[in-house]
Amino acid sequence: MKDTKNKKLLQLQSHTSSDKHTLGDIEIYTLDNQPFEVVEVKHNVPIDKYLVFDVVKKTESVKINRYYILTTFKDVFSSKQTENEIMSYILDIKRSKNLDIIPNGITSTLKYYLRFVDNCQDFVRLYTENLINEAKMSTEIKLSHLERWTEILRKFSKMIEI
Repeated sequence: MKDTKNKKLLQLQSHTSSDKHTLGDIEIYTLDNQPFEVVEVKHNVPIDKYLVFDVVKKTESVKINRYYILTTFKDVFSSKQTENEIMSYILDIKRSKNLDIIPNGITSTLKYYLRFVDNCQDFVRLYTENLINEAKMSTEIKLSHLERWTEILRKFSKMIEI
């Protein structure tokens, strides 16, 4: 398993602009400023060969361990044939460049990683604080996002009471 200590999360960039000057939406670097993992998030867009080609192009001159392409698109890929072609291409990239490209649904990925959170209440509290702070500092998070998050929290708290 790769060392996950001594890493830093770079400042999140605007999601309304392109990634021309960054590697992805979420970037984790080592303390000596080397890219470690990158996450690209797509909303309601199936993962296709062009997204994977873009990752290969972005990472040509840098060494990265893992690059996640996550989507909210229900089935992740547009078809089983597309999935098979992309997975074959990703395997070739792994062999030739030693780069793990991980295409997946964002919901299943979050479910997987959230199981490592020791204290869910602390996580939700901190996430909510960050969301509110971001809404105050930028135009990315809008009142409608905060209202929707409040609804989610209300539904969640009702589920726990049962």
